Amino acid sequence: MTTYADPPPPTRARPRPRRREPEPTPPTRKDPLWAKLCIILGAVVMVVSGGFVVVPRLATSWLTSGIQQVEAIPDELVGANIDGPINVLLLGMDQRNGDDAEDRIRADSIIIMHIPASHDQAYMVSIPRDAEVAIPDFPETKFKGYRDKINAAFAAGAVGADGHRDPSPAGRARGAALTMKTLSNLVPGGLTFNGVAIINFDGFLDVLEAIGGVHMCVDVDTHSIHYTDDGVKQANDLSDYDSLKRGKHYPVGCYDMQPWEALDYSRQRHNLPNGDYDRQRHQQQLIKAIIKKVASKDTLTNFGMIAKLQKAAGDLLTIDPGPNKLEDWVLTLQSLRPDDMVMIRTNGGQYSPNGNGSNETLRPESIDLLKAVQQDKVFDFLTAHPDWIAADQ
Repeated sequence: MTTYADPPPPTRARPRPRRREPEPTPPTRKDPLWAKLCIILGAVVMVVSGGFVVVPRLATSWLTSGIQQVEAIPDELVGANIDGPINVLLLGMDQRNGDDAEDRIRADSIIIMHIPASHDQAYMVSIPRDAEVAIPDFPETKFKGYRDKINAAFAAGAVGADGHRDPSPAGRARGAALTMKTLSNLVPGGLTFNGVAIINFDGFLDVLEAIGGVHMCVDVDTHSIHYTDDGVKQANDLSDYDSLKRGKHYPVGCYDMQPWEALDYSRQRHNLPNGDYDRQRHQQQLIKAIIKKVASKDTLTNFGMIAKLQKAAGDLLTIDPGPNKLEDWVLTLQSLRPDDMVMIRTNGGQYSPNGNGSNETLRPESIDLLKAVQQDKVFDFLTAHPDWIAADQ
């Protein structure tokens, strides 16, 4: 089994000042020319300086014009403002069982992105999809609360009046609302949220195709349950573990991946040493790889590619920016860079069964991590738990 050295403790950069207006003259720094897309925030664009002076409000309006906006954050959970600590909920929506109205839409990727008041880093806290929690009553869908896997919270909210799945923006908003209520109840005093981005994983393929794939580092030998080596889609019998080793093979190493390969690799969890925890890490790595590719000069000087990204964003995201306008998000977070993202392994990256089937428990340290999110003390938590920092690649 491959072993990895413990990651170093986190380093805290000096908080960068936040500008409220673009520079009146073009700066001389050698950053990309204009517009840094930040897909996972839903703001899509983070304005940086370069050879042109760009009005952020206009750039943001154009690049986000195809994104569906909803009101998903429950009133009692809306964060105060985005001048201080920020919590953004990222939900990866799985609609692969999509034709049967009885099938539920589950959130198979749940990430709280916490940005401290210094706005110098973005901590990505993944919540295990199989963690057993108390899902509260949700009168909007006549749901009577009970204990279940946390990804069932989205499913219980994203239903219509007929009791069937509701993939519409309104259905997604209800699913996100119930997920936020469930997460908030895990911490005494509750959590608040400043924004929500509901991600359709199938939409990632459009983004990856727009940028021509990404460079990924495979950290554990992986076989696909979805595709063969030549990209032909297959359906494997999950009970036949030998068949699971005949799919597309992703050997350990760093290399460029085609769009379908990158998305497929990030969705695997069967036959991996740590199951869904490995998948969480790989999805975090994919998000970061996309942002790095989008933020590269080759992408940002290619206006045809940017136009494709603008179109792809509409299929990828449904967002609630809270009471703040998207251009306010852009200006507030413009100093963040891809390397400022810190990925965190909830439960220390280890499966923690609770004896109830495939359900697992959130360890006390994971609840402490959520308390650190609440109190804006994630840096302090990671200083005490450096092994909870996931490898970048």
